[in-house]
Amino acid sequence: MIFNIPKSIWAIGISSLLINSATAVVFSASALYLKTVLEVSITYIGTLESVVEGIAYFTRTFSGILSDYFRKRKWFMVCGFALLTISKPMLAFSNTYIGIFISRTIDRIGNGLQASPRDALVSDLAPKEIKGSCYGFRQSLGLIGSTIGGLLGILVMRQSDNNFKLLFLLASIPAVLALCVLILFVKEKINSYKNNINKRKIQFSSIKELGKKFWLLMTLVIFFMLGKFSEVFICLHACDNFGLNVSWGTIFPVIYSLVSALVAYPIGKISDKIDRKNVLLFGFIIFTLSHLSIGLAPNLYFIFLGTILWGTHEGITDSMFASLISDYIPKELRGTGFGLYSLLSSVSMIFASIIAGYVSDKFGMHVAFISGAVLGTITIVILLAIKPFLSIDNNSEKSL
Repeated sequence: MIFNIPKSIWAIGISSLLINSATAVVFSASALYLKTVLEVSITYIGTLESVVEGIAYFTRTFSGILSDYFRKRKWFMVCGFALLTISKPMLAFSNTYIGIFISRTIDRIGNGLQASPRDALVSDLAPKEIKGSCYGFRQSLGLIGSTIGGLLGILVMRQSDNNFKLLFLLASIPAVLALCVLILFVKEKINSYKNNINKRKIQFSSIKELGKKFWLLMTLVIFFMLGKFSEVFICLHACDNFGLNVSWGTIFPVIYSLVSALVAYPIGKISDKIDRKNVLLFGFIIFTLSHLSIGLAPNLYFIFLGTILWGTHEGITDSMFASLISDYIPKELRGTGFGLYSLLSSVSMIFASIIAGYVSDKFGMHVAFISGAVLGTITIVILLAIKPFLSIDNNSEKSL
């Protein structure tokens, strides 16, 4: 039951809902603004998305390691939320590609600062027997926020005659509320570490202590993320190749965020009772089907079907990766583990979006999605091959 979930995880979830609603408002709209108003090529848009997402994931790496060092998660989240809040009005006053790039970079640095400490804090606070439920619940609330943000984006764009700047300014409101909830209601578990007074040393040898299972899981992450380019390509594909009006561009984040929100908590709860690896395998299959549906789409209906499948796989894979990482690594290294997960994800996603942008300009966006399906198939094969070596032990509950 969700009422067994600790109050601070509820607060983390509500703050995620609010900040995600602000971010979703501008996520697809910024790409459409670049394409339709500033007339920037898809290659440059893909490059921007890959670089700023890469920056976010690189930032996650260091914020996770530093949260282990200082043994403080919450205030990294506060700094991240503050930057996320500042970036929204900055985006509204940016009239050039460079200006948008800077605003999006600040936004992604903020996202990176809070993400790994947030996941590590959920792991610190979650009771062992409902860990999957806690991750799924946090993710569901965040995705509900993305759904609300996407719907508000459509409403504002249609009522304001596609006024992008007004949209970006209004996104500041839920961001401020999210920061307030985080500061006032999220409490760290003070006694979650041994010898809490002392800081943990930052050592390269800590990487070895993460264990073989963690690194096998990271092999999966690399191949998976190489096929997981930015979701803005769905919006661009629908608008450019199927005639969808740009005012409806944010409908796709609404769909996949809503579906992900509906899937994440039940899947997390199921994974507390059955093998998480089987759940992850199912997510990879859905991932592959989503790319095929969009890549081979003869009309908009298949784009919408692919978007529903996209949301389904995100609801499954995101919470399963987080839960498995928490299962495999010692609690004193949770921030480091989530940080390295983010680093490897970022490198893969940088290549994914750059390649997807290039392939889209040269061969068409449908080919980029088909390529993603091929990588999804490869990831399924890898998981089946290494699955016997990924049995879960109790390392995550041990102290170093």
